[in-house]
Amino acid sequence: MDYYSYPYIPDISPYGCMEYWNGYNPNPYPYDTMREMPMPHPPPMPHPPPVKCPQPDMDYYTYPENLNEALRMIEEAVMGEASDVKFYEALMKICEKMCGKDDMKIFEGIIADEHKHAQLFRTIYCEITGHVLPEAHADKVNAPKSCCEGLQEAIFDELMAVEKYRRILYAMQNRKHINMLVEIITDEQKHAQKLNYLYSKYDCGEMCRHKK
Repeated sequence: MDYYSYPYIPDISPYGCMEYWNGYNPNPYPYDTMREMPMPHPPPMPHPPPVKCPQPDMDYYTYPENLNEALRMIEEAVMGEASDVKFYEALMKICEKMCGKDDMKIFEGIIADEHKHAQLFRTIYCEITGHVLPEAHADKVNAPKSCCEGLQEAIFDELMAVEKYRRILYAMQNRKHINMLVEIITDEQKHAQKLNYLYSKYDCGEMCRHKK
């Protein structure tokens, strides 16, 4: 019996009586009662006074004004994900000597996610605009000088991607597209956490301090 929700309307039997549970007999016994029970009405909600609410300096929260900017950012994101794949492949080769096999699987998982993100962005773009974005093929990227420097750069890149993709999310109206963006954003956060784990595991902070 859901008596936590308002208004609570008890079940009335067709015989004009309401059945109660007596706590002992497995079969409820009836009590005579009214067919219609008066229910209290909630008090009216007061109307807020007409005020001019403060607004943010940059309004990228309002749809459909933010849609064109979101589509432009999706185009950039597809190219960015392709560049990220090249970067992680280069970082993987540099960190191969320092990291163990289990740690190398972290890079493999991140690369697989970046491929998935590019495909999801292309799907979202096509279903909104009716145009298919071509698959991006990134040119050579600047490989990091060391594993620790590459990890540090990758961590900040992942966090910056979260901020960009969050703005794309604000323009999504379809539940399917929202779900896709949530998966992409949470993947990027997961990447940053795993990379930070590697950065801490191999004392990269200590190495950077010694170089200074």
